[in-house]
Amino acid sequence: MLSEYQNLVSSPLLPDDLKALLTSRTPDNNLGIALVDKSHLLNGHETEFISSWLTDEEHLQLDRYSFDKRRKEWLLGRICAKQSALDLLKSRNGANILTPLEISIGINPSGRPFLEVGENMSTTTQPDISISHSHDKAIAIAAHAHCGVDIQLLTDTLFKVKDRYCTESEAALIDSTSEDELVQLGMLWVAKESVKKCLSAFSHIGFLAIHLEAIRLDQNYRLLDFLIDEPYSGVGTVTVITHIHDSYALAVCTIPKERIHA
Repeated sequence: MLSEYQNLVSSPLLPDDLKALLTSRTPDNNLGIALVDKSHLLNGHETEFISSWLTDEEHLQLDRYSFDKRRKEWLLGRICAKQSALDLLKSRNGANILTPLEISIGINPSGRPFLEVGENMSTTTQPDISISHSHDKAIAIAAHAHCGVDIQLLTDTLFKVKDRYCTESEAALIDSTSEDELVQLGMLWVAKESVKKCLSAFSHIGFLAIHLEAIRLDQNYRLLDFLIDEPYSGVGTVTVITHIHDSYALAVCTIPKERIHA
């Protein structure tokens, strides 16, 4: 039986139509996603969340963080990653087959998180995961595809580093939308970050190797279409779904595994 602290994470912060749109664009129409707010979720109950969500080894990893902000980011990222994986597996199997304490989140040498589950699941069926956090928010996704997620608080820093991720032609494209410039830049930043994370299992690519080609509207959500330089030019158009939530921009990218041969 799930504890009350596990049930709290299931409270959705994302609109149902957005979750349906995200799910519809995955190869098997199946996606797990969890978004949480630090101030609303933990609310003085960090100890209880740790015991409900972290394995003994993960608890030891958490204790290595002495800085409270980084500690909470790490904890919330693990909670979101496990919840998204549980949601994904439940959708495929029709029932809860694992608990949070039967799942671990590892980190490969490149810094990319990966899922470690019980011996009853082969490595070929284990989902891909991606984690992101910014200020008070944390988000994670799980899919049977290469996936990337990013969330970013909309601040003026996006203006200061604009040249690092936005070309003149891309600026003209995003300027065609009705949002103000800060939202436009936030939307482009998180979209490119989600693509970078999606491909990070193979190699690291720069922002300027990811080229915005078009912006479309679907159910009031912005879909950004990208082409990517070598060695990923053969992947074709990569579509990222973006959303503005509570002064944050977030983006989700999924690419079928058979499309990447890098």
